[in-house]
Amino acid sequence: MANTHNKLSLHRFRVNLAQTEALIPLTLLGLITGLLAGGLLIGFRELVLWINDLLVPMGEESFELLAPELRMLFPMVGALLLILLIKLSPSNRRQFGIGHVIERLTINFGRLPLTNVVGQFVGALIALTSGFSVGREGPAVHMGAGAGSGIGQMLRLPNNTLTSLAGCGSAAAIAASFNTPMAGVIFAMEVIMKEYTLCSFIPVMTASVSAAMLSQMVYGATPAFQIPLIATPAMEEWLISALAALVIGALAALFIRSTILATKLRGSKISAPLMIAGLLMGLAGLFLPDVMGIGYDTIEMLLNSTAFDLQFLVILLLVKLFITAAVIGLGVPGGVIGPSLMMGALAGSLLGLLGTSMLGTSVANISFHGMVGMVAMMAAVLQAPLAALITVLEMTSNPGIIMPAMLAIIIACLTSSQLFRQRGLFEMQFLAKGIDINLPHKAHHLNRTGVACLMQTELAVCPPEVSPQKLESLMGRWVLIEKDYAIVYAIPPTAKSRVATDLLQHPDRLKVHNIGMQATLNDALQLMNQEAVDALVVLATISKDQGKTWEPCGIITRQAIDTFYHQ
Repeated sequence: MANTHNKLSLHRFRVNLAQTEALIPLTLLGLITGLLAGGLLIGFRELVLWINDLLVPMGEESFELLAPELRMLFPMVGALLLILLIKLSPSNRRQFGIGHVIERLTINFGRLPLTNVVGQFVGALIALTSGFSVGREGPAVHMGAGAGSGIGQMLRLPNNTLTSLAGCGSAAAIAASFNTPMAGVIFAMEVIMKEYTLCSFIPVMTASVSAAMLSQMVYGATPAFQIPLIATPAMEEWLISALAALVIGALAALFIRSTILATKLRGSKISAPLMIAGLLMGLAGLFLPDVMGIGYDTIEMLLNSTAFDLQFLVILLLVKLFITAAVIGLGVPGGVIGPSLMMGALAGSLLGLLGTSMLGTSVANISFHGMVGMVAMMAAVLQAPLAALITVLEMTSNPGIIMPAMLAIIIACLTSSQLFRQRGLFEMQFLAKGIDINLPHKAHHLNRTGVACLMQTELAVCPPEVSPQKLESLMGRWVLIEKDYAIVYAIPPTAKSRVATDLLQHPDRLKVHNIGMQATLNDALQLMNQEAVDALVVLATISKDQGKTWEPCGIITRQAIDTFYHQ
């Protein structure tokens, strides 16, 4: 009896989640997702640190302290391990990173296969510990979204819920990785889910906060970069940062184009592109070891006004830009946010030094230009201005940069998108593959609601032959006509009773097709058009002693969907 009650409760829970604004259950699931994703990312980070301690005992990202032959060897060995990993993965499970998450959310309702998530975990470990110039946030978002999606798939929740849970996992990943809970929320909404609704904000915020709290329990509440507070800049500093933003917008466009070019050159090949990536990274590490890894140590020094030679900054910036574009485009599973922050810090500091020397102003505030450069570069590369602003603000705890950073974001984003015609990196990757991830408004709206929200549940299943008395007793509800163990027709509640006992000849019968309870209203509408029917029988999975079976739990009509959309 208790088992039956649990099944009924879970069924009601799924029906509730099919609604557009199932805020309370979604918030609860967001909390669970945040804790699971946060724990997963902490474990991943600790494993990276442990392997780094074994390979680079001098400290995380201290690749420049390694012997030259090791700086050459690490990426080559990493490339070989990545080839082995990808070759062992099924051909349809070799996509990784934020772009893959966005694609699955748009086209597959956030259904992220577990094998992809495991492959991303192992692939990111290899890439990050072998010195490739990639970030950890791309793999983190994939793993966090996979955690949320996995919860939904395990409970067989409606498809509209899986999208929200994947968004919750993405926010939790950013929050746990960088100790930036607000940035996690904005990143998930602006880059991953591309929507701003109350029903999305609250669960995503819950996931982000819970993951950040878990991370702070392990690593403390200090920001990612320890730098002194920066005083409000003078107006000439604003002018320098505005001019620097123009150059950074052009650099962002160059980075995007270079990444897409490398992606196109790679095509569908695996071994040769990854070996080339390992060779390029090894050569770069041999002659310029500071380019290896994410680059957070370099950012820390720049933001603390450590003196660098101008010529060195120029070389490091250009090599970092092209080597990151090359290895990511050639298939190394890593993120772009970390490297883009380093490129922005390099460009901002460099242009700040040049500007102050030309204008004859003090360079005491050079870390200001580094921070503004980080914001501008990340915003222009992703075309995600708000996410970039909040990320750098939380990572540096310097609210004094907000207004000049906003100005730099505007200039850099417009320069990249309007002057050089470059959209965000992920959108450009989709265009290069010929994938359109922009759904029509109606499809996007209907995907947010499950069929269980609108289905009518007053129904009865009958064989084709019934007595007139039986038929009379069934009127007022949907009558589903079952033939050869399949429901082929349905008689609506408004139909008039007939004396004919063969329901297959009933004049008011409607041809129907089946659809699962996890489907969205957009799925239902597409299936109706495909099968040329105006009603669908909604089937739910029922666990019985002999195994799982499908049973009808409701019916949904084209008229109900059209009415819902127009209202």
